[in-house]
Amino acid sequence: METKTLDVNKKIARQSFEALTKGDYNLFEKIVDKKKFKMHFPGNKNPMSYADSLKMNDEYNTAFPDAKVTIENQIAEGDYVVTRVIYQGTNKGEFQGMPASGKKIKTSGLSLQHIVKGKIVEEWDELDTYDMMKQMGAIPEMEKAEKW
Repeated sequence: METKTLDVNKKIARQSFEALTKGDYNLFEKIVDKKKFKMHFPGNKNPMSYADSLKMNDEYNTAFPDAKVTIENQIAEGDYVVTRVIYQGTNKGEFQGMPASGKKIKTSGLSLQHIVKGKIVEEWDELDTYDMMKQMGAIPEMEKAEKW
């Protein structure tokens, strides 16, 4: 695949993070194939549809209204783009049944997006929600392990 196409795919992946963080679903709709789109996210037995992925995104944006996603690295090969991100924000709203803690969180994540003809058709995301929950005070800190 030529470099130009790989660069375009990386740009589409970046736009998806920007659109979702800002809740700009008009932009997101332009870069996603709504009919084919499937999103794989830990904790979900089956892939989410386009509509379900937006619902989940709304929950994150409500819980962390000042969320910021920083792209640390991107790798593109063929029709796939892998993006490593840092997700940070302040927990100002309910999150997964927990009341707002008011605490700032900062965690990492990975996303693999399958992009065909300029549209995201499938996505696999991993966000360190365990780390988020610890930072919010929902999971007690474990004692530090002794040196290996």
